Amino acid sequence: MPDGFLGGRGDLLTDVVFMCNLIAPVWGVAAARQARRREHDRHMRLQMALWIIMLINLLLLEGHIRLSGGSGSLVAGSPYEGTALLSVLFVLHIVPAVATYLLWSGLVIVSYRRRGTPFLGSFSPRHKVVGKIVLGGLLWTAISACFVYYVTFWA
Repeated sequence: MPDGFLGGRGDLLTDVVFMCNLIAPVWGVAAARQARRREHDRHMRLQMALWIIMLINLLLLEGHIRLSGGSGSLVAGSPYEGTALLSVLFVLHIVPAVATYLLWSGLVIVSYRRRGTPFLGSFSPRHKVVGKIVLGGLLWTAISACFVYYVTFWA
């Protein structure tokens, strides 16, 4: 894998995935604004594009980790390799990220199925609440990714 562009020990894929994680909450907020402006088709297209891009990123990163010999191979060279701090950061990043992606996937699927109904019908209030939770999860994932990326590739 080619070297990354962020100046650390990360390779190109880890740098791209990291940047996508930073962009995701901003993109999500932009998509939510479209819904508030009653631009529901644009909101749906933006959300679907973001969801697909992030799922592809996730699958590529997981494949890369597994083909590289596991997460231990990616943290090799970090002074935090094998420490409790890195383990805790991984858990604080991965568990909420997985929960966010599962919730987000459910929201996308249900919303896509109901796309023809005005404002998603009776699902609309739940859609808004779950959407805000997903945005919070994307924000947490981006923030925690900064810490994970730092201790893994920059420290």
